[in-house]
Amino acid sequence: MSTARDDVNPEYRFDLTRIFASPAEWEDAAAALREALDALESSADRSLDTAADLRALLERVEDCYRRKQRLDLYATLYGNVNTESEEADDLQRQFRTLESAFEPAVGSALRRLRETDADRLDAFVAELDDDYRRYAEHLRERAERVRSPDAEEAIAAHGEARSAPTRVIREVTTEDFDPASVERPDGTEVALRYGNYREEVTHPNRDYRRRVYETYREEFDRFENVLARAYAEKLAAASTEVEVRGYDSIRDRDFRETYPESGLEPNLPGAVHDAMLSAVRDNLGPYHRAQSVRRERLGVAELRPWDLNVSIADAPDPEVPYDEAKADVLGALEPLGEEYVSRARSFFEERRIDAFPTRNKRTDIPAYCPSSAEDGAFVLANYREDARTASYVCHELGHALNAAYYSEGPTRYATCPTAICEIPSILHEILLAEYWLEEGGALAAHAKNRLLEFLGGNLYGSAMGSAFDHRLATAVEDGESLSAERIREVYADLLGEFRPDVVYEDRAGRNWLGRGLRPPYSSFQYVLGATGALVVRDRLREGSLTPAEYRDFLRNTGQRDLLDQFDALGVDVTSADPYERAAEAFAGYLEEF
Repeated sequence: MSTARDDVNPEYRFDLTRIFASPAEWEDAAAALREALDALESSADRSLDTAADLRALLERVEDCYRRKQRLDLYATLYGNVNTESEEADDLQRQFRTLESAFEPAVGSALRRLRETDADRLDAFVAELDDDYRRYAEHLRERAERVRSPDAEEAIAAHGEARSAPTRVIREVTTEDFDPASVERPDGTEVALRYGNYREEVTHPNRDYRRRVYETYREEFDRFENVLARAYAEKLAAASTEVEVRGYDSIRDRDFRETYPESGLEPNLPGAVHDAMLSAVRDNLGPYHRAQSVRRERLGVAELRPWDLNVSIADAPDPEVPYDEAKADVLGALEPLGEEYVSRARSFFEERRIDAFPTRNKRTDIPAYCPSSAEDGAFVLANYREDARTASYVCHELGHALNAAYYSEGPTRYATCPTAICEIPSILHEILLAEYWLEEGGALAAHAKNRLLEFLGGNLYGSAMGSAFDHRLATAVEDGESLSAERIREVYADLLGEFRPDVVYEDRAGRNWLGRGLRPPYSSFQYVLGATGALVVRDRLREGSLTPAEYRDFLRNTGQRDLLDQFDALGVDVTSADPYERAAEAFAGYLEEF
């Protein structure tokens, strides 16, 4: 990447001084968190004699999470735009050290809750204001999985070891990954890497796409045994944590996640995941037809894996300057109300988006949106002036607006469970694509393509990924040893089910390589997100859900039980109905072709 960061207009770079003025100020805040953790542990040493004592303990826990979120956000983003900086590396090392002290300190507070007489604690919780009662109940439930101080110290000390498989996968896919360069049809040489593969494999020249795919995948093949071993160890470590903490399963552990962490631990029943996978698999017809349509529109005898990402729009991909994309995004969000659009506009004006790829910036992802309760959200993007990356920015803005609304409340509830966090972002993408369709012109054809691309990926591709992770996780929990051959067999079987029209030949089972950076059960949220977003889109159109009601949903993502939140949107995630409706919506978009 040749563009220096300072050569980009500040308007298009995020302003991290909104969080801390400098790394030195970050270090001061880190020292303050250490003091707060010491105070929390001291407070937890004392018995809870009144409801006021309980509230004071809860406030200390909440304050520690608030401080940690801010430190994590700054260290992460500072490192993302300074990937070669020793100072950035040092901040991240300091933060990891802080994390190793954080869990034992919070664990001491949770242990105090567990060791308090149950009837007395019931009485104290009942005396709390509604604003703290739910928080107390969540922390009390978590307290049942806290172990002895020595055990908690040992668990924290082995945090680095538990995260080692993920670091191995990251190193392989970034630092060690070194495929050969390929020559584009125009004669330029391209050094393939994890961050630019998706862009290159969408090239209209099929022979070039084939060479990109084969060159890239052959490099992954070189690491198959390493990646298989790392993924197996990641699942084994998760299984061990399940046993130590007393979760029902890896799925039970992962279905409780929120972002950012605030101490809450909502629980999504495993039955939702079972219903989701079953219903999507029973409605694969539109996804199979989409593969046939793709083959026909590309005019190929066989659909190959290097044909899956290229646009099937009947017009050249138009250039979309960033300011034009911004205007389109704001126009697309109008169905969510003037107040919502105003917040979105402010997000751009406050320099919360780092828009363009630059030298020493993280470019292995197209975009993402970290946040903290106090500082709000920031978007790190790698915008390339096309419809796809405009859609990515719009997607992340959905997360950002969710954060803007839930951050109106206190830190303890300023969060979003992963089970619902993709609804706002995928709704944004749907609204933008439909806005382009209504506007007509060159972008309309690519809007059709984007609808099939991101809905097919989120609904069907993520269901396949979730089925893959679930099968391997349950195998590990049953005591099965995962070899490279076994993982390959599972993935090939799923490709045969979900993508029967795609000819992989001997590559099918190895196409999973590169997965594993995220928690095992991370794909399910995208299926629920697409399903929920389509229901919201329909209800907004018909008037059965008002923009104000939707904004209220965003404000309360951390304050209501998960199933109640889905119910508020009109989504019964325990039944087949919403997934069937999502499949029908996908089929309707397919008819556009």
